[in-house]
Amino acid sequence: MGQRQRQRQRQPSPNPSFYMVYMYDQPVTGQSNPHGRPARRWVAHVDMDAFFASVEQRDDPALRGLPVVVANSPLPLDTLRHMAEQAAKLPHPPEYIRGVRGVVASASYEARAFGVRSAMPLARALVLCPHAVVLPGRFERYRQVAEQLRRVWAEFSPVVEPVSLDEAYLDLTNSQQAGDPIRLIGERLKARILEETALTASVGIAPNKLVAKIASDLQKPDGLVIVEHGTEAAVLAPLHVRALPGIGPRTAEALRLLGIATLGELATADEHNLAAAFGADHAASLQRRARGEDDAPVQPPGDPRSISREVTLAEDLSDPERLKPILRSLAGRVARTLQKQGFCARCVYIKLRLLPANPHRTWRPERSDYGRLMSRQHTLPVPTDSGQTVYDVAARMLDQVAQSVGLCEGRQLVRLIGVGVASLVPTTYLLPPVALRQSAFQDGTSTPTST
Repeated sequence: MGQRQRQRQRQPSPNPSFYMVYMYDQPVTGQSNPHGRPARRWVAHVDMDAFFASVEQRDDPALRGLPVVVANSPLPLDTLRHMAEQAAKLPHPPEYIRGVRGVVASASYEARAFGVRSAMPLARALVLCPHAVVLPGRFERYRQVAEQLRRVWAEFSPVVEPVSLDEAYLDLTNSQQAGDPIRLIGERLKARILEETALTASVGIAPNKLVAKIASDLQKPDGLVIVEHGTEAAVLAPLHVRALPGIGPRTAEALRLLGIATLGELATADEHNLAAAFGADHAASLQRRARGEDDAPVQPPGDPRSISREVTLAEDLSDPERLKPILRSLAGRVARTLQKQGFCARCVYIKLRLLPANPHRTWRPERSDYGRLMSRQHTLPVPTDSGQTVYDVAARMLDQVAQSVGLCEGRQLVRLIGVGVASLVPTTYLLPPVALRQSAFQDGTSTPTST
C-alpha cells in the first residue's frame, strides 16, 4: 500500500474538541454545505505585520514612515543613538557596535528595508540602520491589542490556535460551509482586523496548517494568499527550502550539498540519498512536508507547557557570584507565575548565552545572535512552586556550567541568563497539597543540553 493511501486511511482524532479536523485532502465526514457537497477543510494562518512596531506607529503618527525598531535595552535610548551615530562615522563600520545590549523584538518595514529583522542583536541592527528609531517594548499595550485580535478571530471560527500575541491558526471549515467563497471569507477577516485595530495582517488560507503558514508569508505585508485543494505541491515547488518551517541553515546546507535548493527538488529527491543524510524517518517527513502534506489539527490552547523568564545583561559577566542575584530574581518571578496560574513544576532549567572572552567576535548572518546558547535541566523528585527551590536548583546548575566552560577562569562571558520550569502539574492534582517545598537535587537527575 502506498504512503499517501496509508495516510488517507488514518482515523480522525477521537478528541471531540477537534470535531472539524479531517485528514489531508479528504472532505470532512458527515458535514455538507447548503449545496449538498461535502465540506472541505480550510485553515487560515493570520500573521500581523511587524506587530509591535506597527502598534507604535499607529499610536504615534509621527513615527509613520520611519524605521522603527522595538527592542528593550538596559542602555538609555539617547546613548544608543549616540553610539549608532559614532559607529556610522567610522571609515569602516564594524559588524556590530560593541557595548550595545538587547535584541530586536520587532522592526517596521521601513527598518526591514535596511536588513533589520526580528531576533537580531540590536548591536547589529544599529549598524545596518544607524538612524533607526529605537523604542522600548510596551508589552501591556501589545497584550491589549492582542485581546482585540482574539475577539475578531473568534467571530470567524470557534476553533482557534494562538501561536503568539499576533499570530494564530483558524479552522475555517464551518465558515466556508455557509456558501461564501473562501477568498471572500479571507477578505472579511482582514477587513475586520483592520476595522478593530487599525493594523494590517497577512493571511494564508490552505487545506492545512503547514501550507497556510507558508502562504501567509508569500505576499507580506497586508497579503492574502489562497492555496486551493490539490495545488499545494505546485505552489510550494519553486520556493527555497528555507521556506519550510523547521528547515534551518544547517539542514539547508546539507540539502544544498545534495543538490537540493527548492521544495520541489526536495519533494522529488532520491529517497535513499535523503535517508542516508537525515535518517529514514526524518527524510520521509521532509518530503511529505515539501509536498504540502500535513494533517495536524488546529488545536485550541490548553495548559502551559513551561514558564520561563530571562534577561540580557547590561554587562557581560563571568563571575557566578555576580550572576546568582539575577538568577534569584528570575526564579522568584517564575515561582510567582506558577503560583498565580495554579501549577507546580517537576523540571527546572537554566539558559545561558555564552560569548568567548576574546574581543574578535564576528557577526554570523544565519544566526539570531552571536555566541553559544547552552541550557541545563534538572528533574525534581517532588513538583514545586517554591521560588527558593527553583533558585537552589538553578544556582547549582550555574555552578556546574561555570566549571565546565571556564567561566571562573574568564574564558567565557555570559550575555543572557534565564530560568524556566517545565513538566507542569496542576497544584490541585497533588496529594498531599504542595507543602513539600523541598530543596533541590534530592534523588533527582540532571541532564545537560546545548545548542
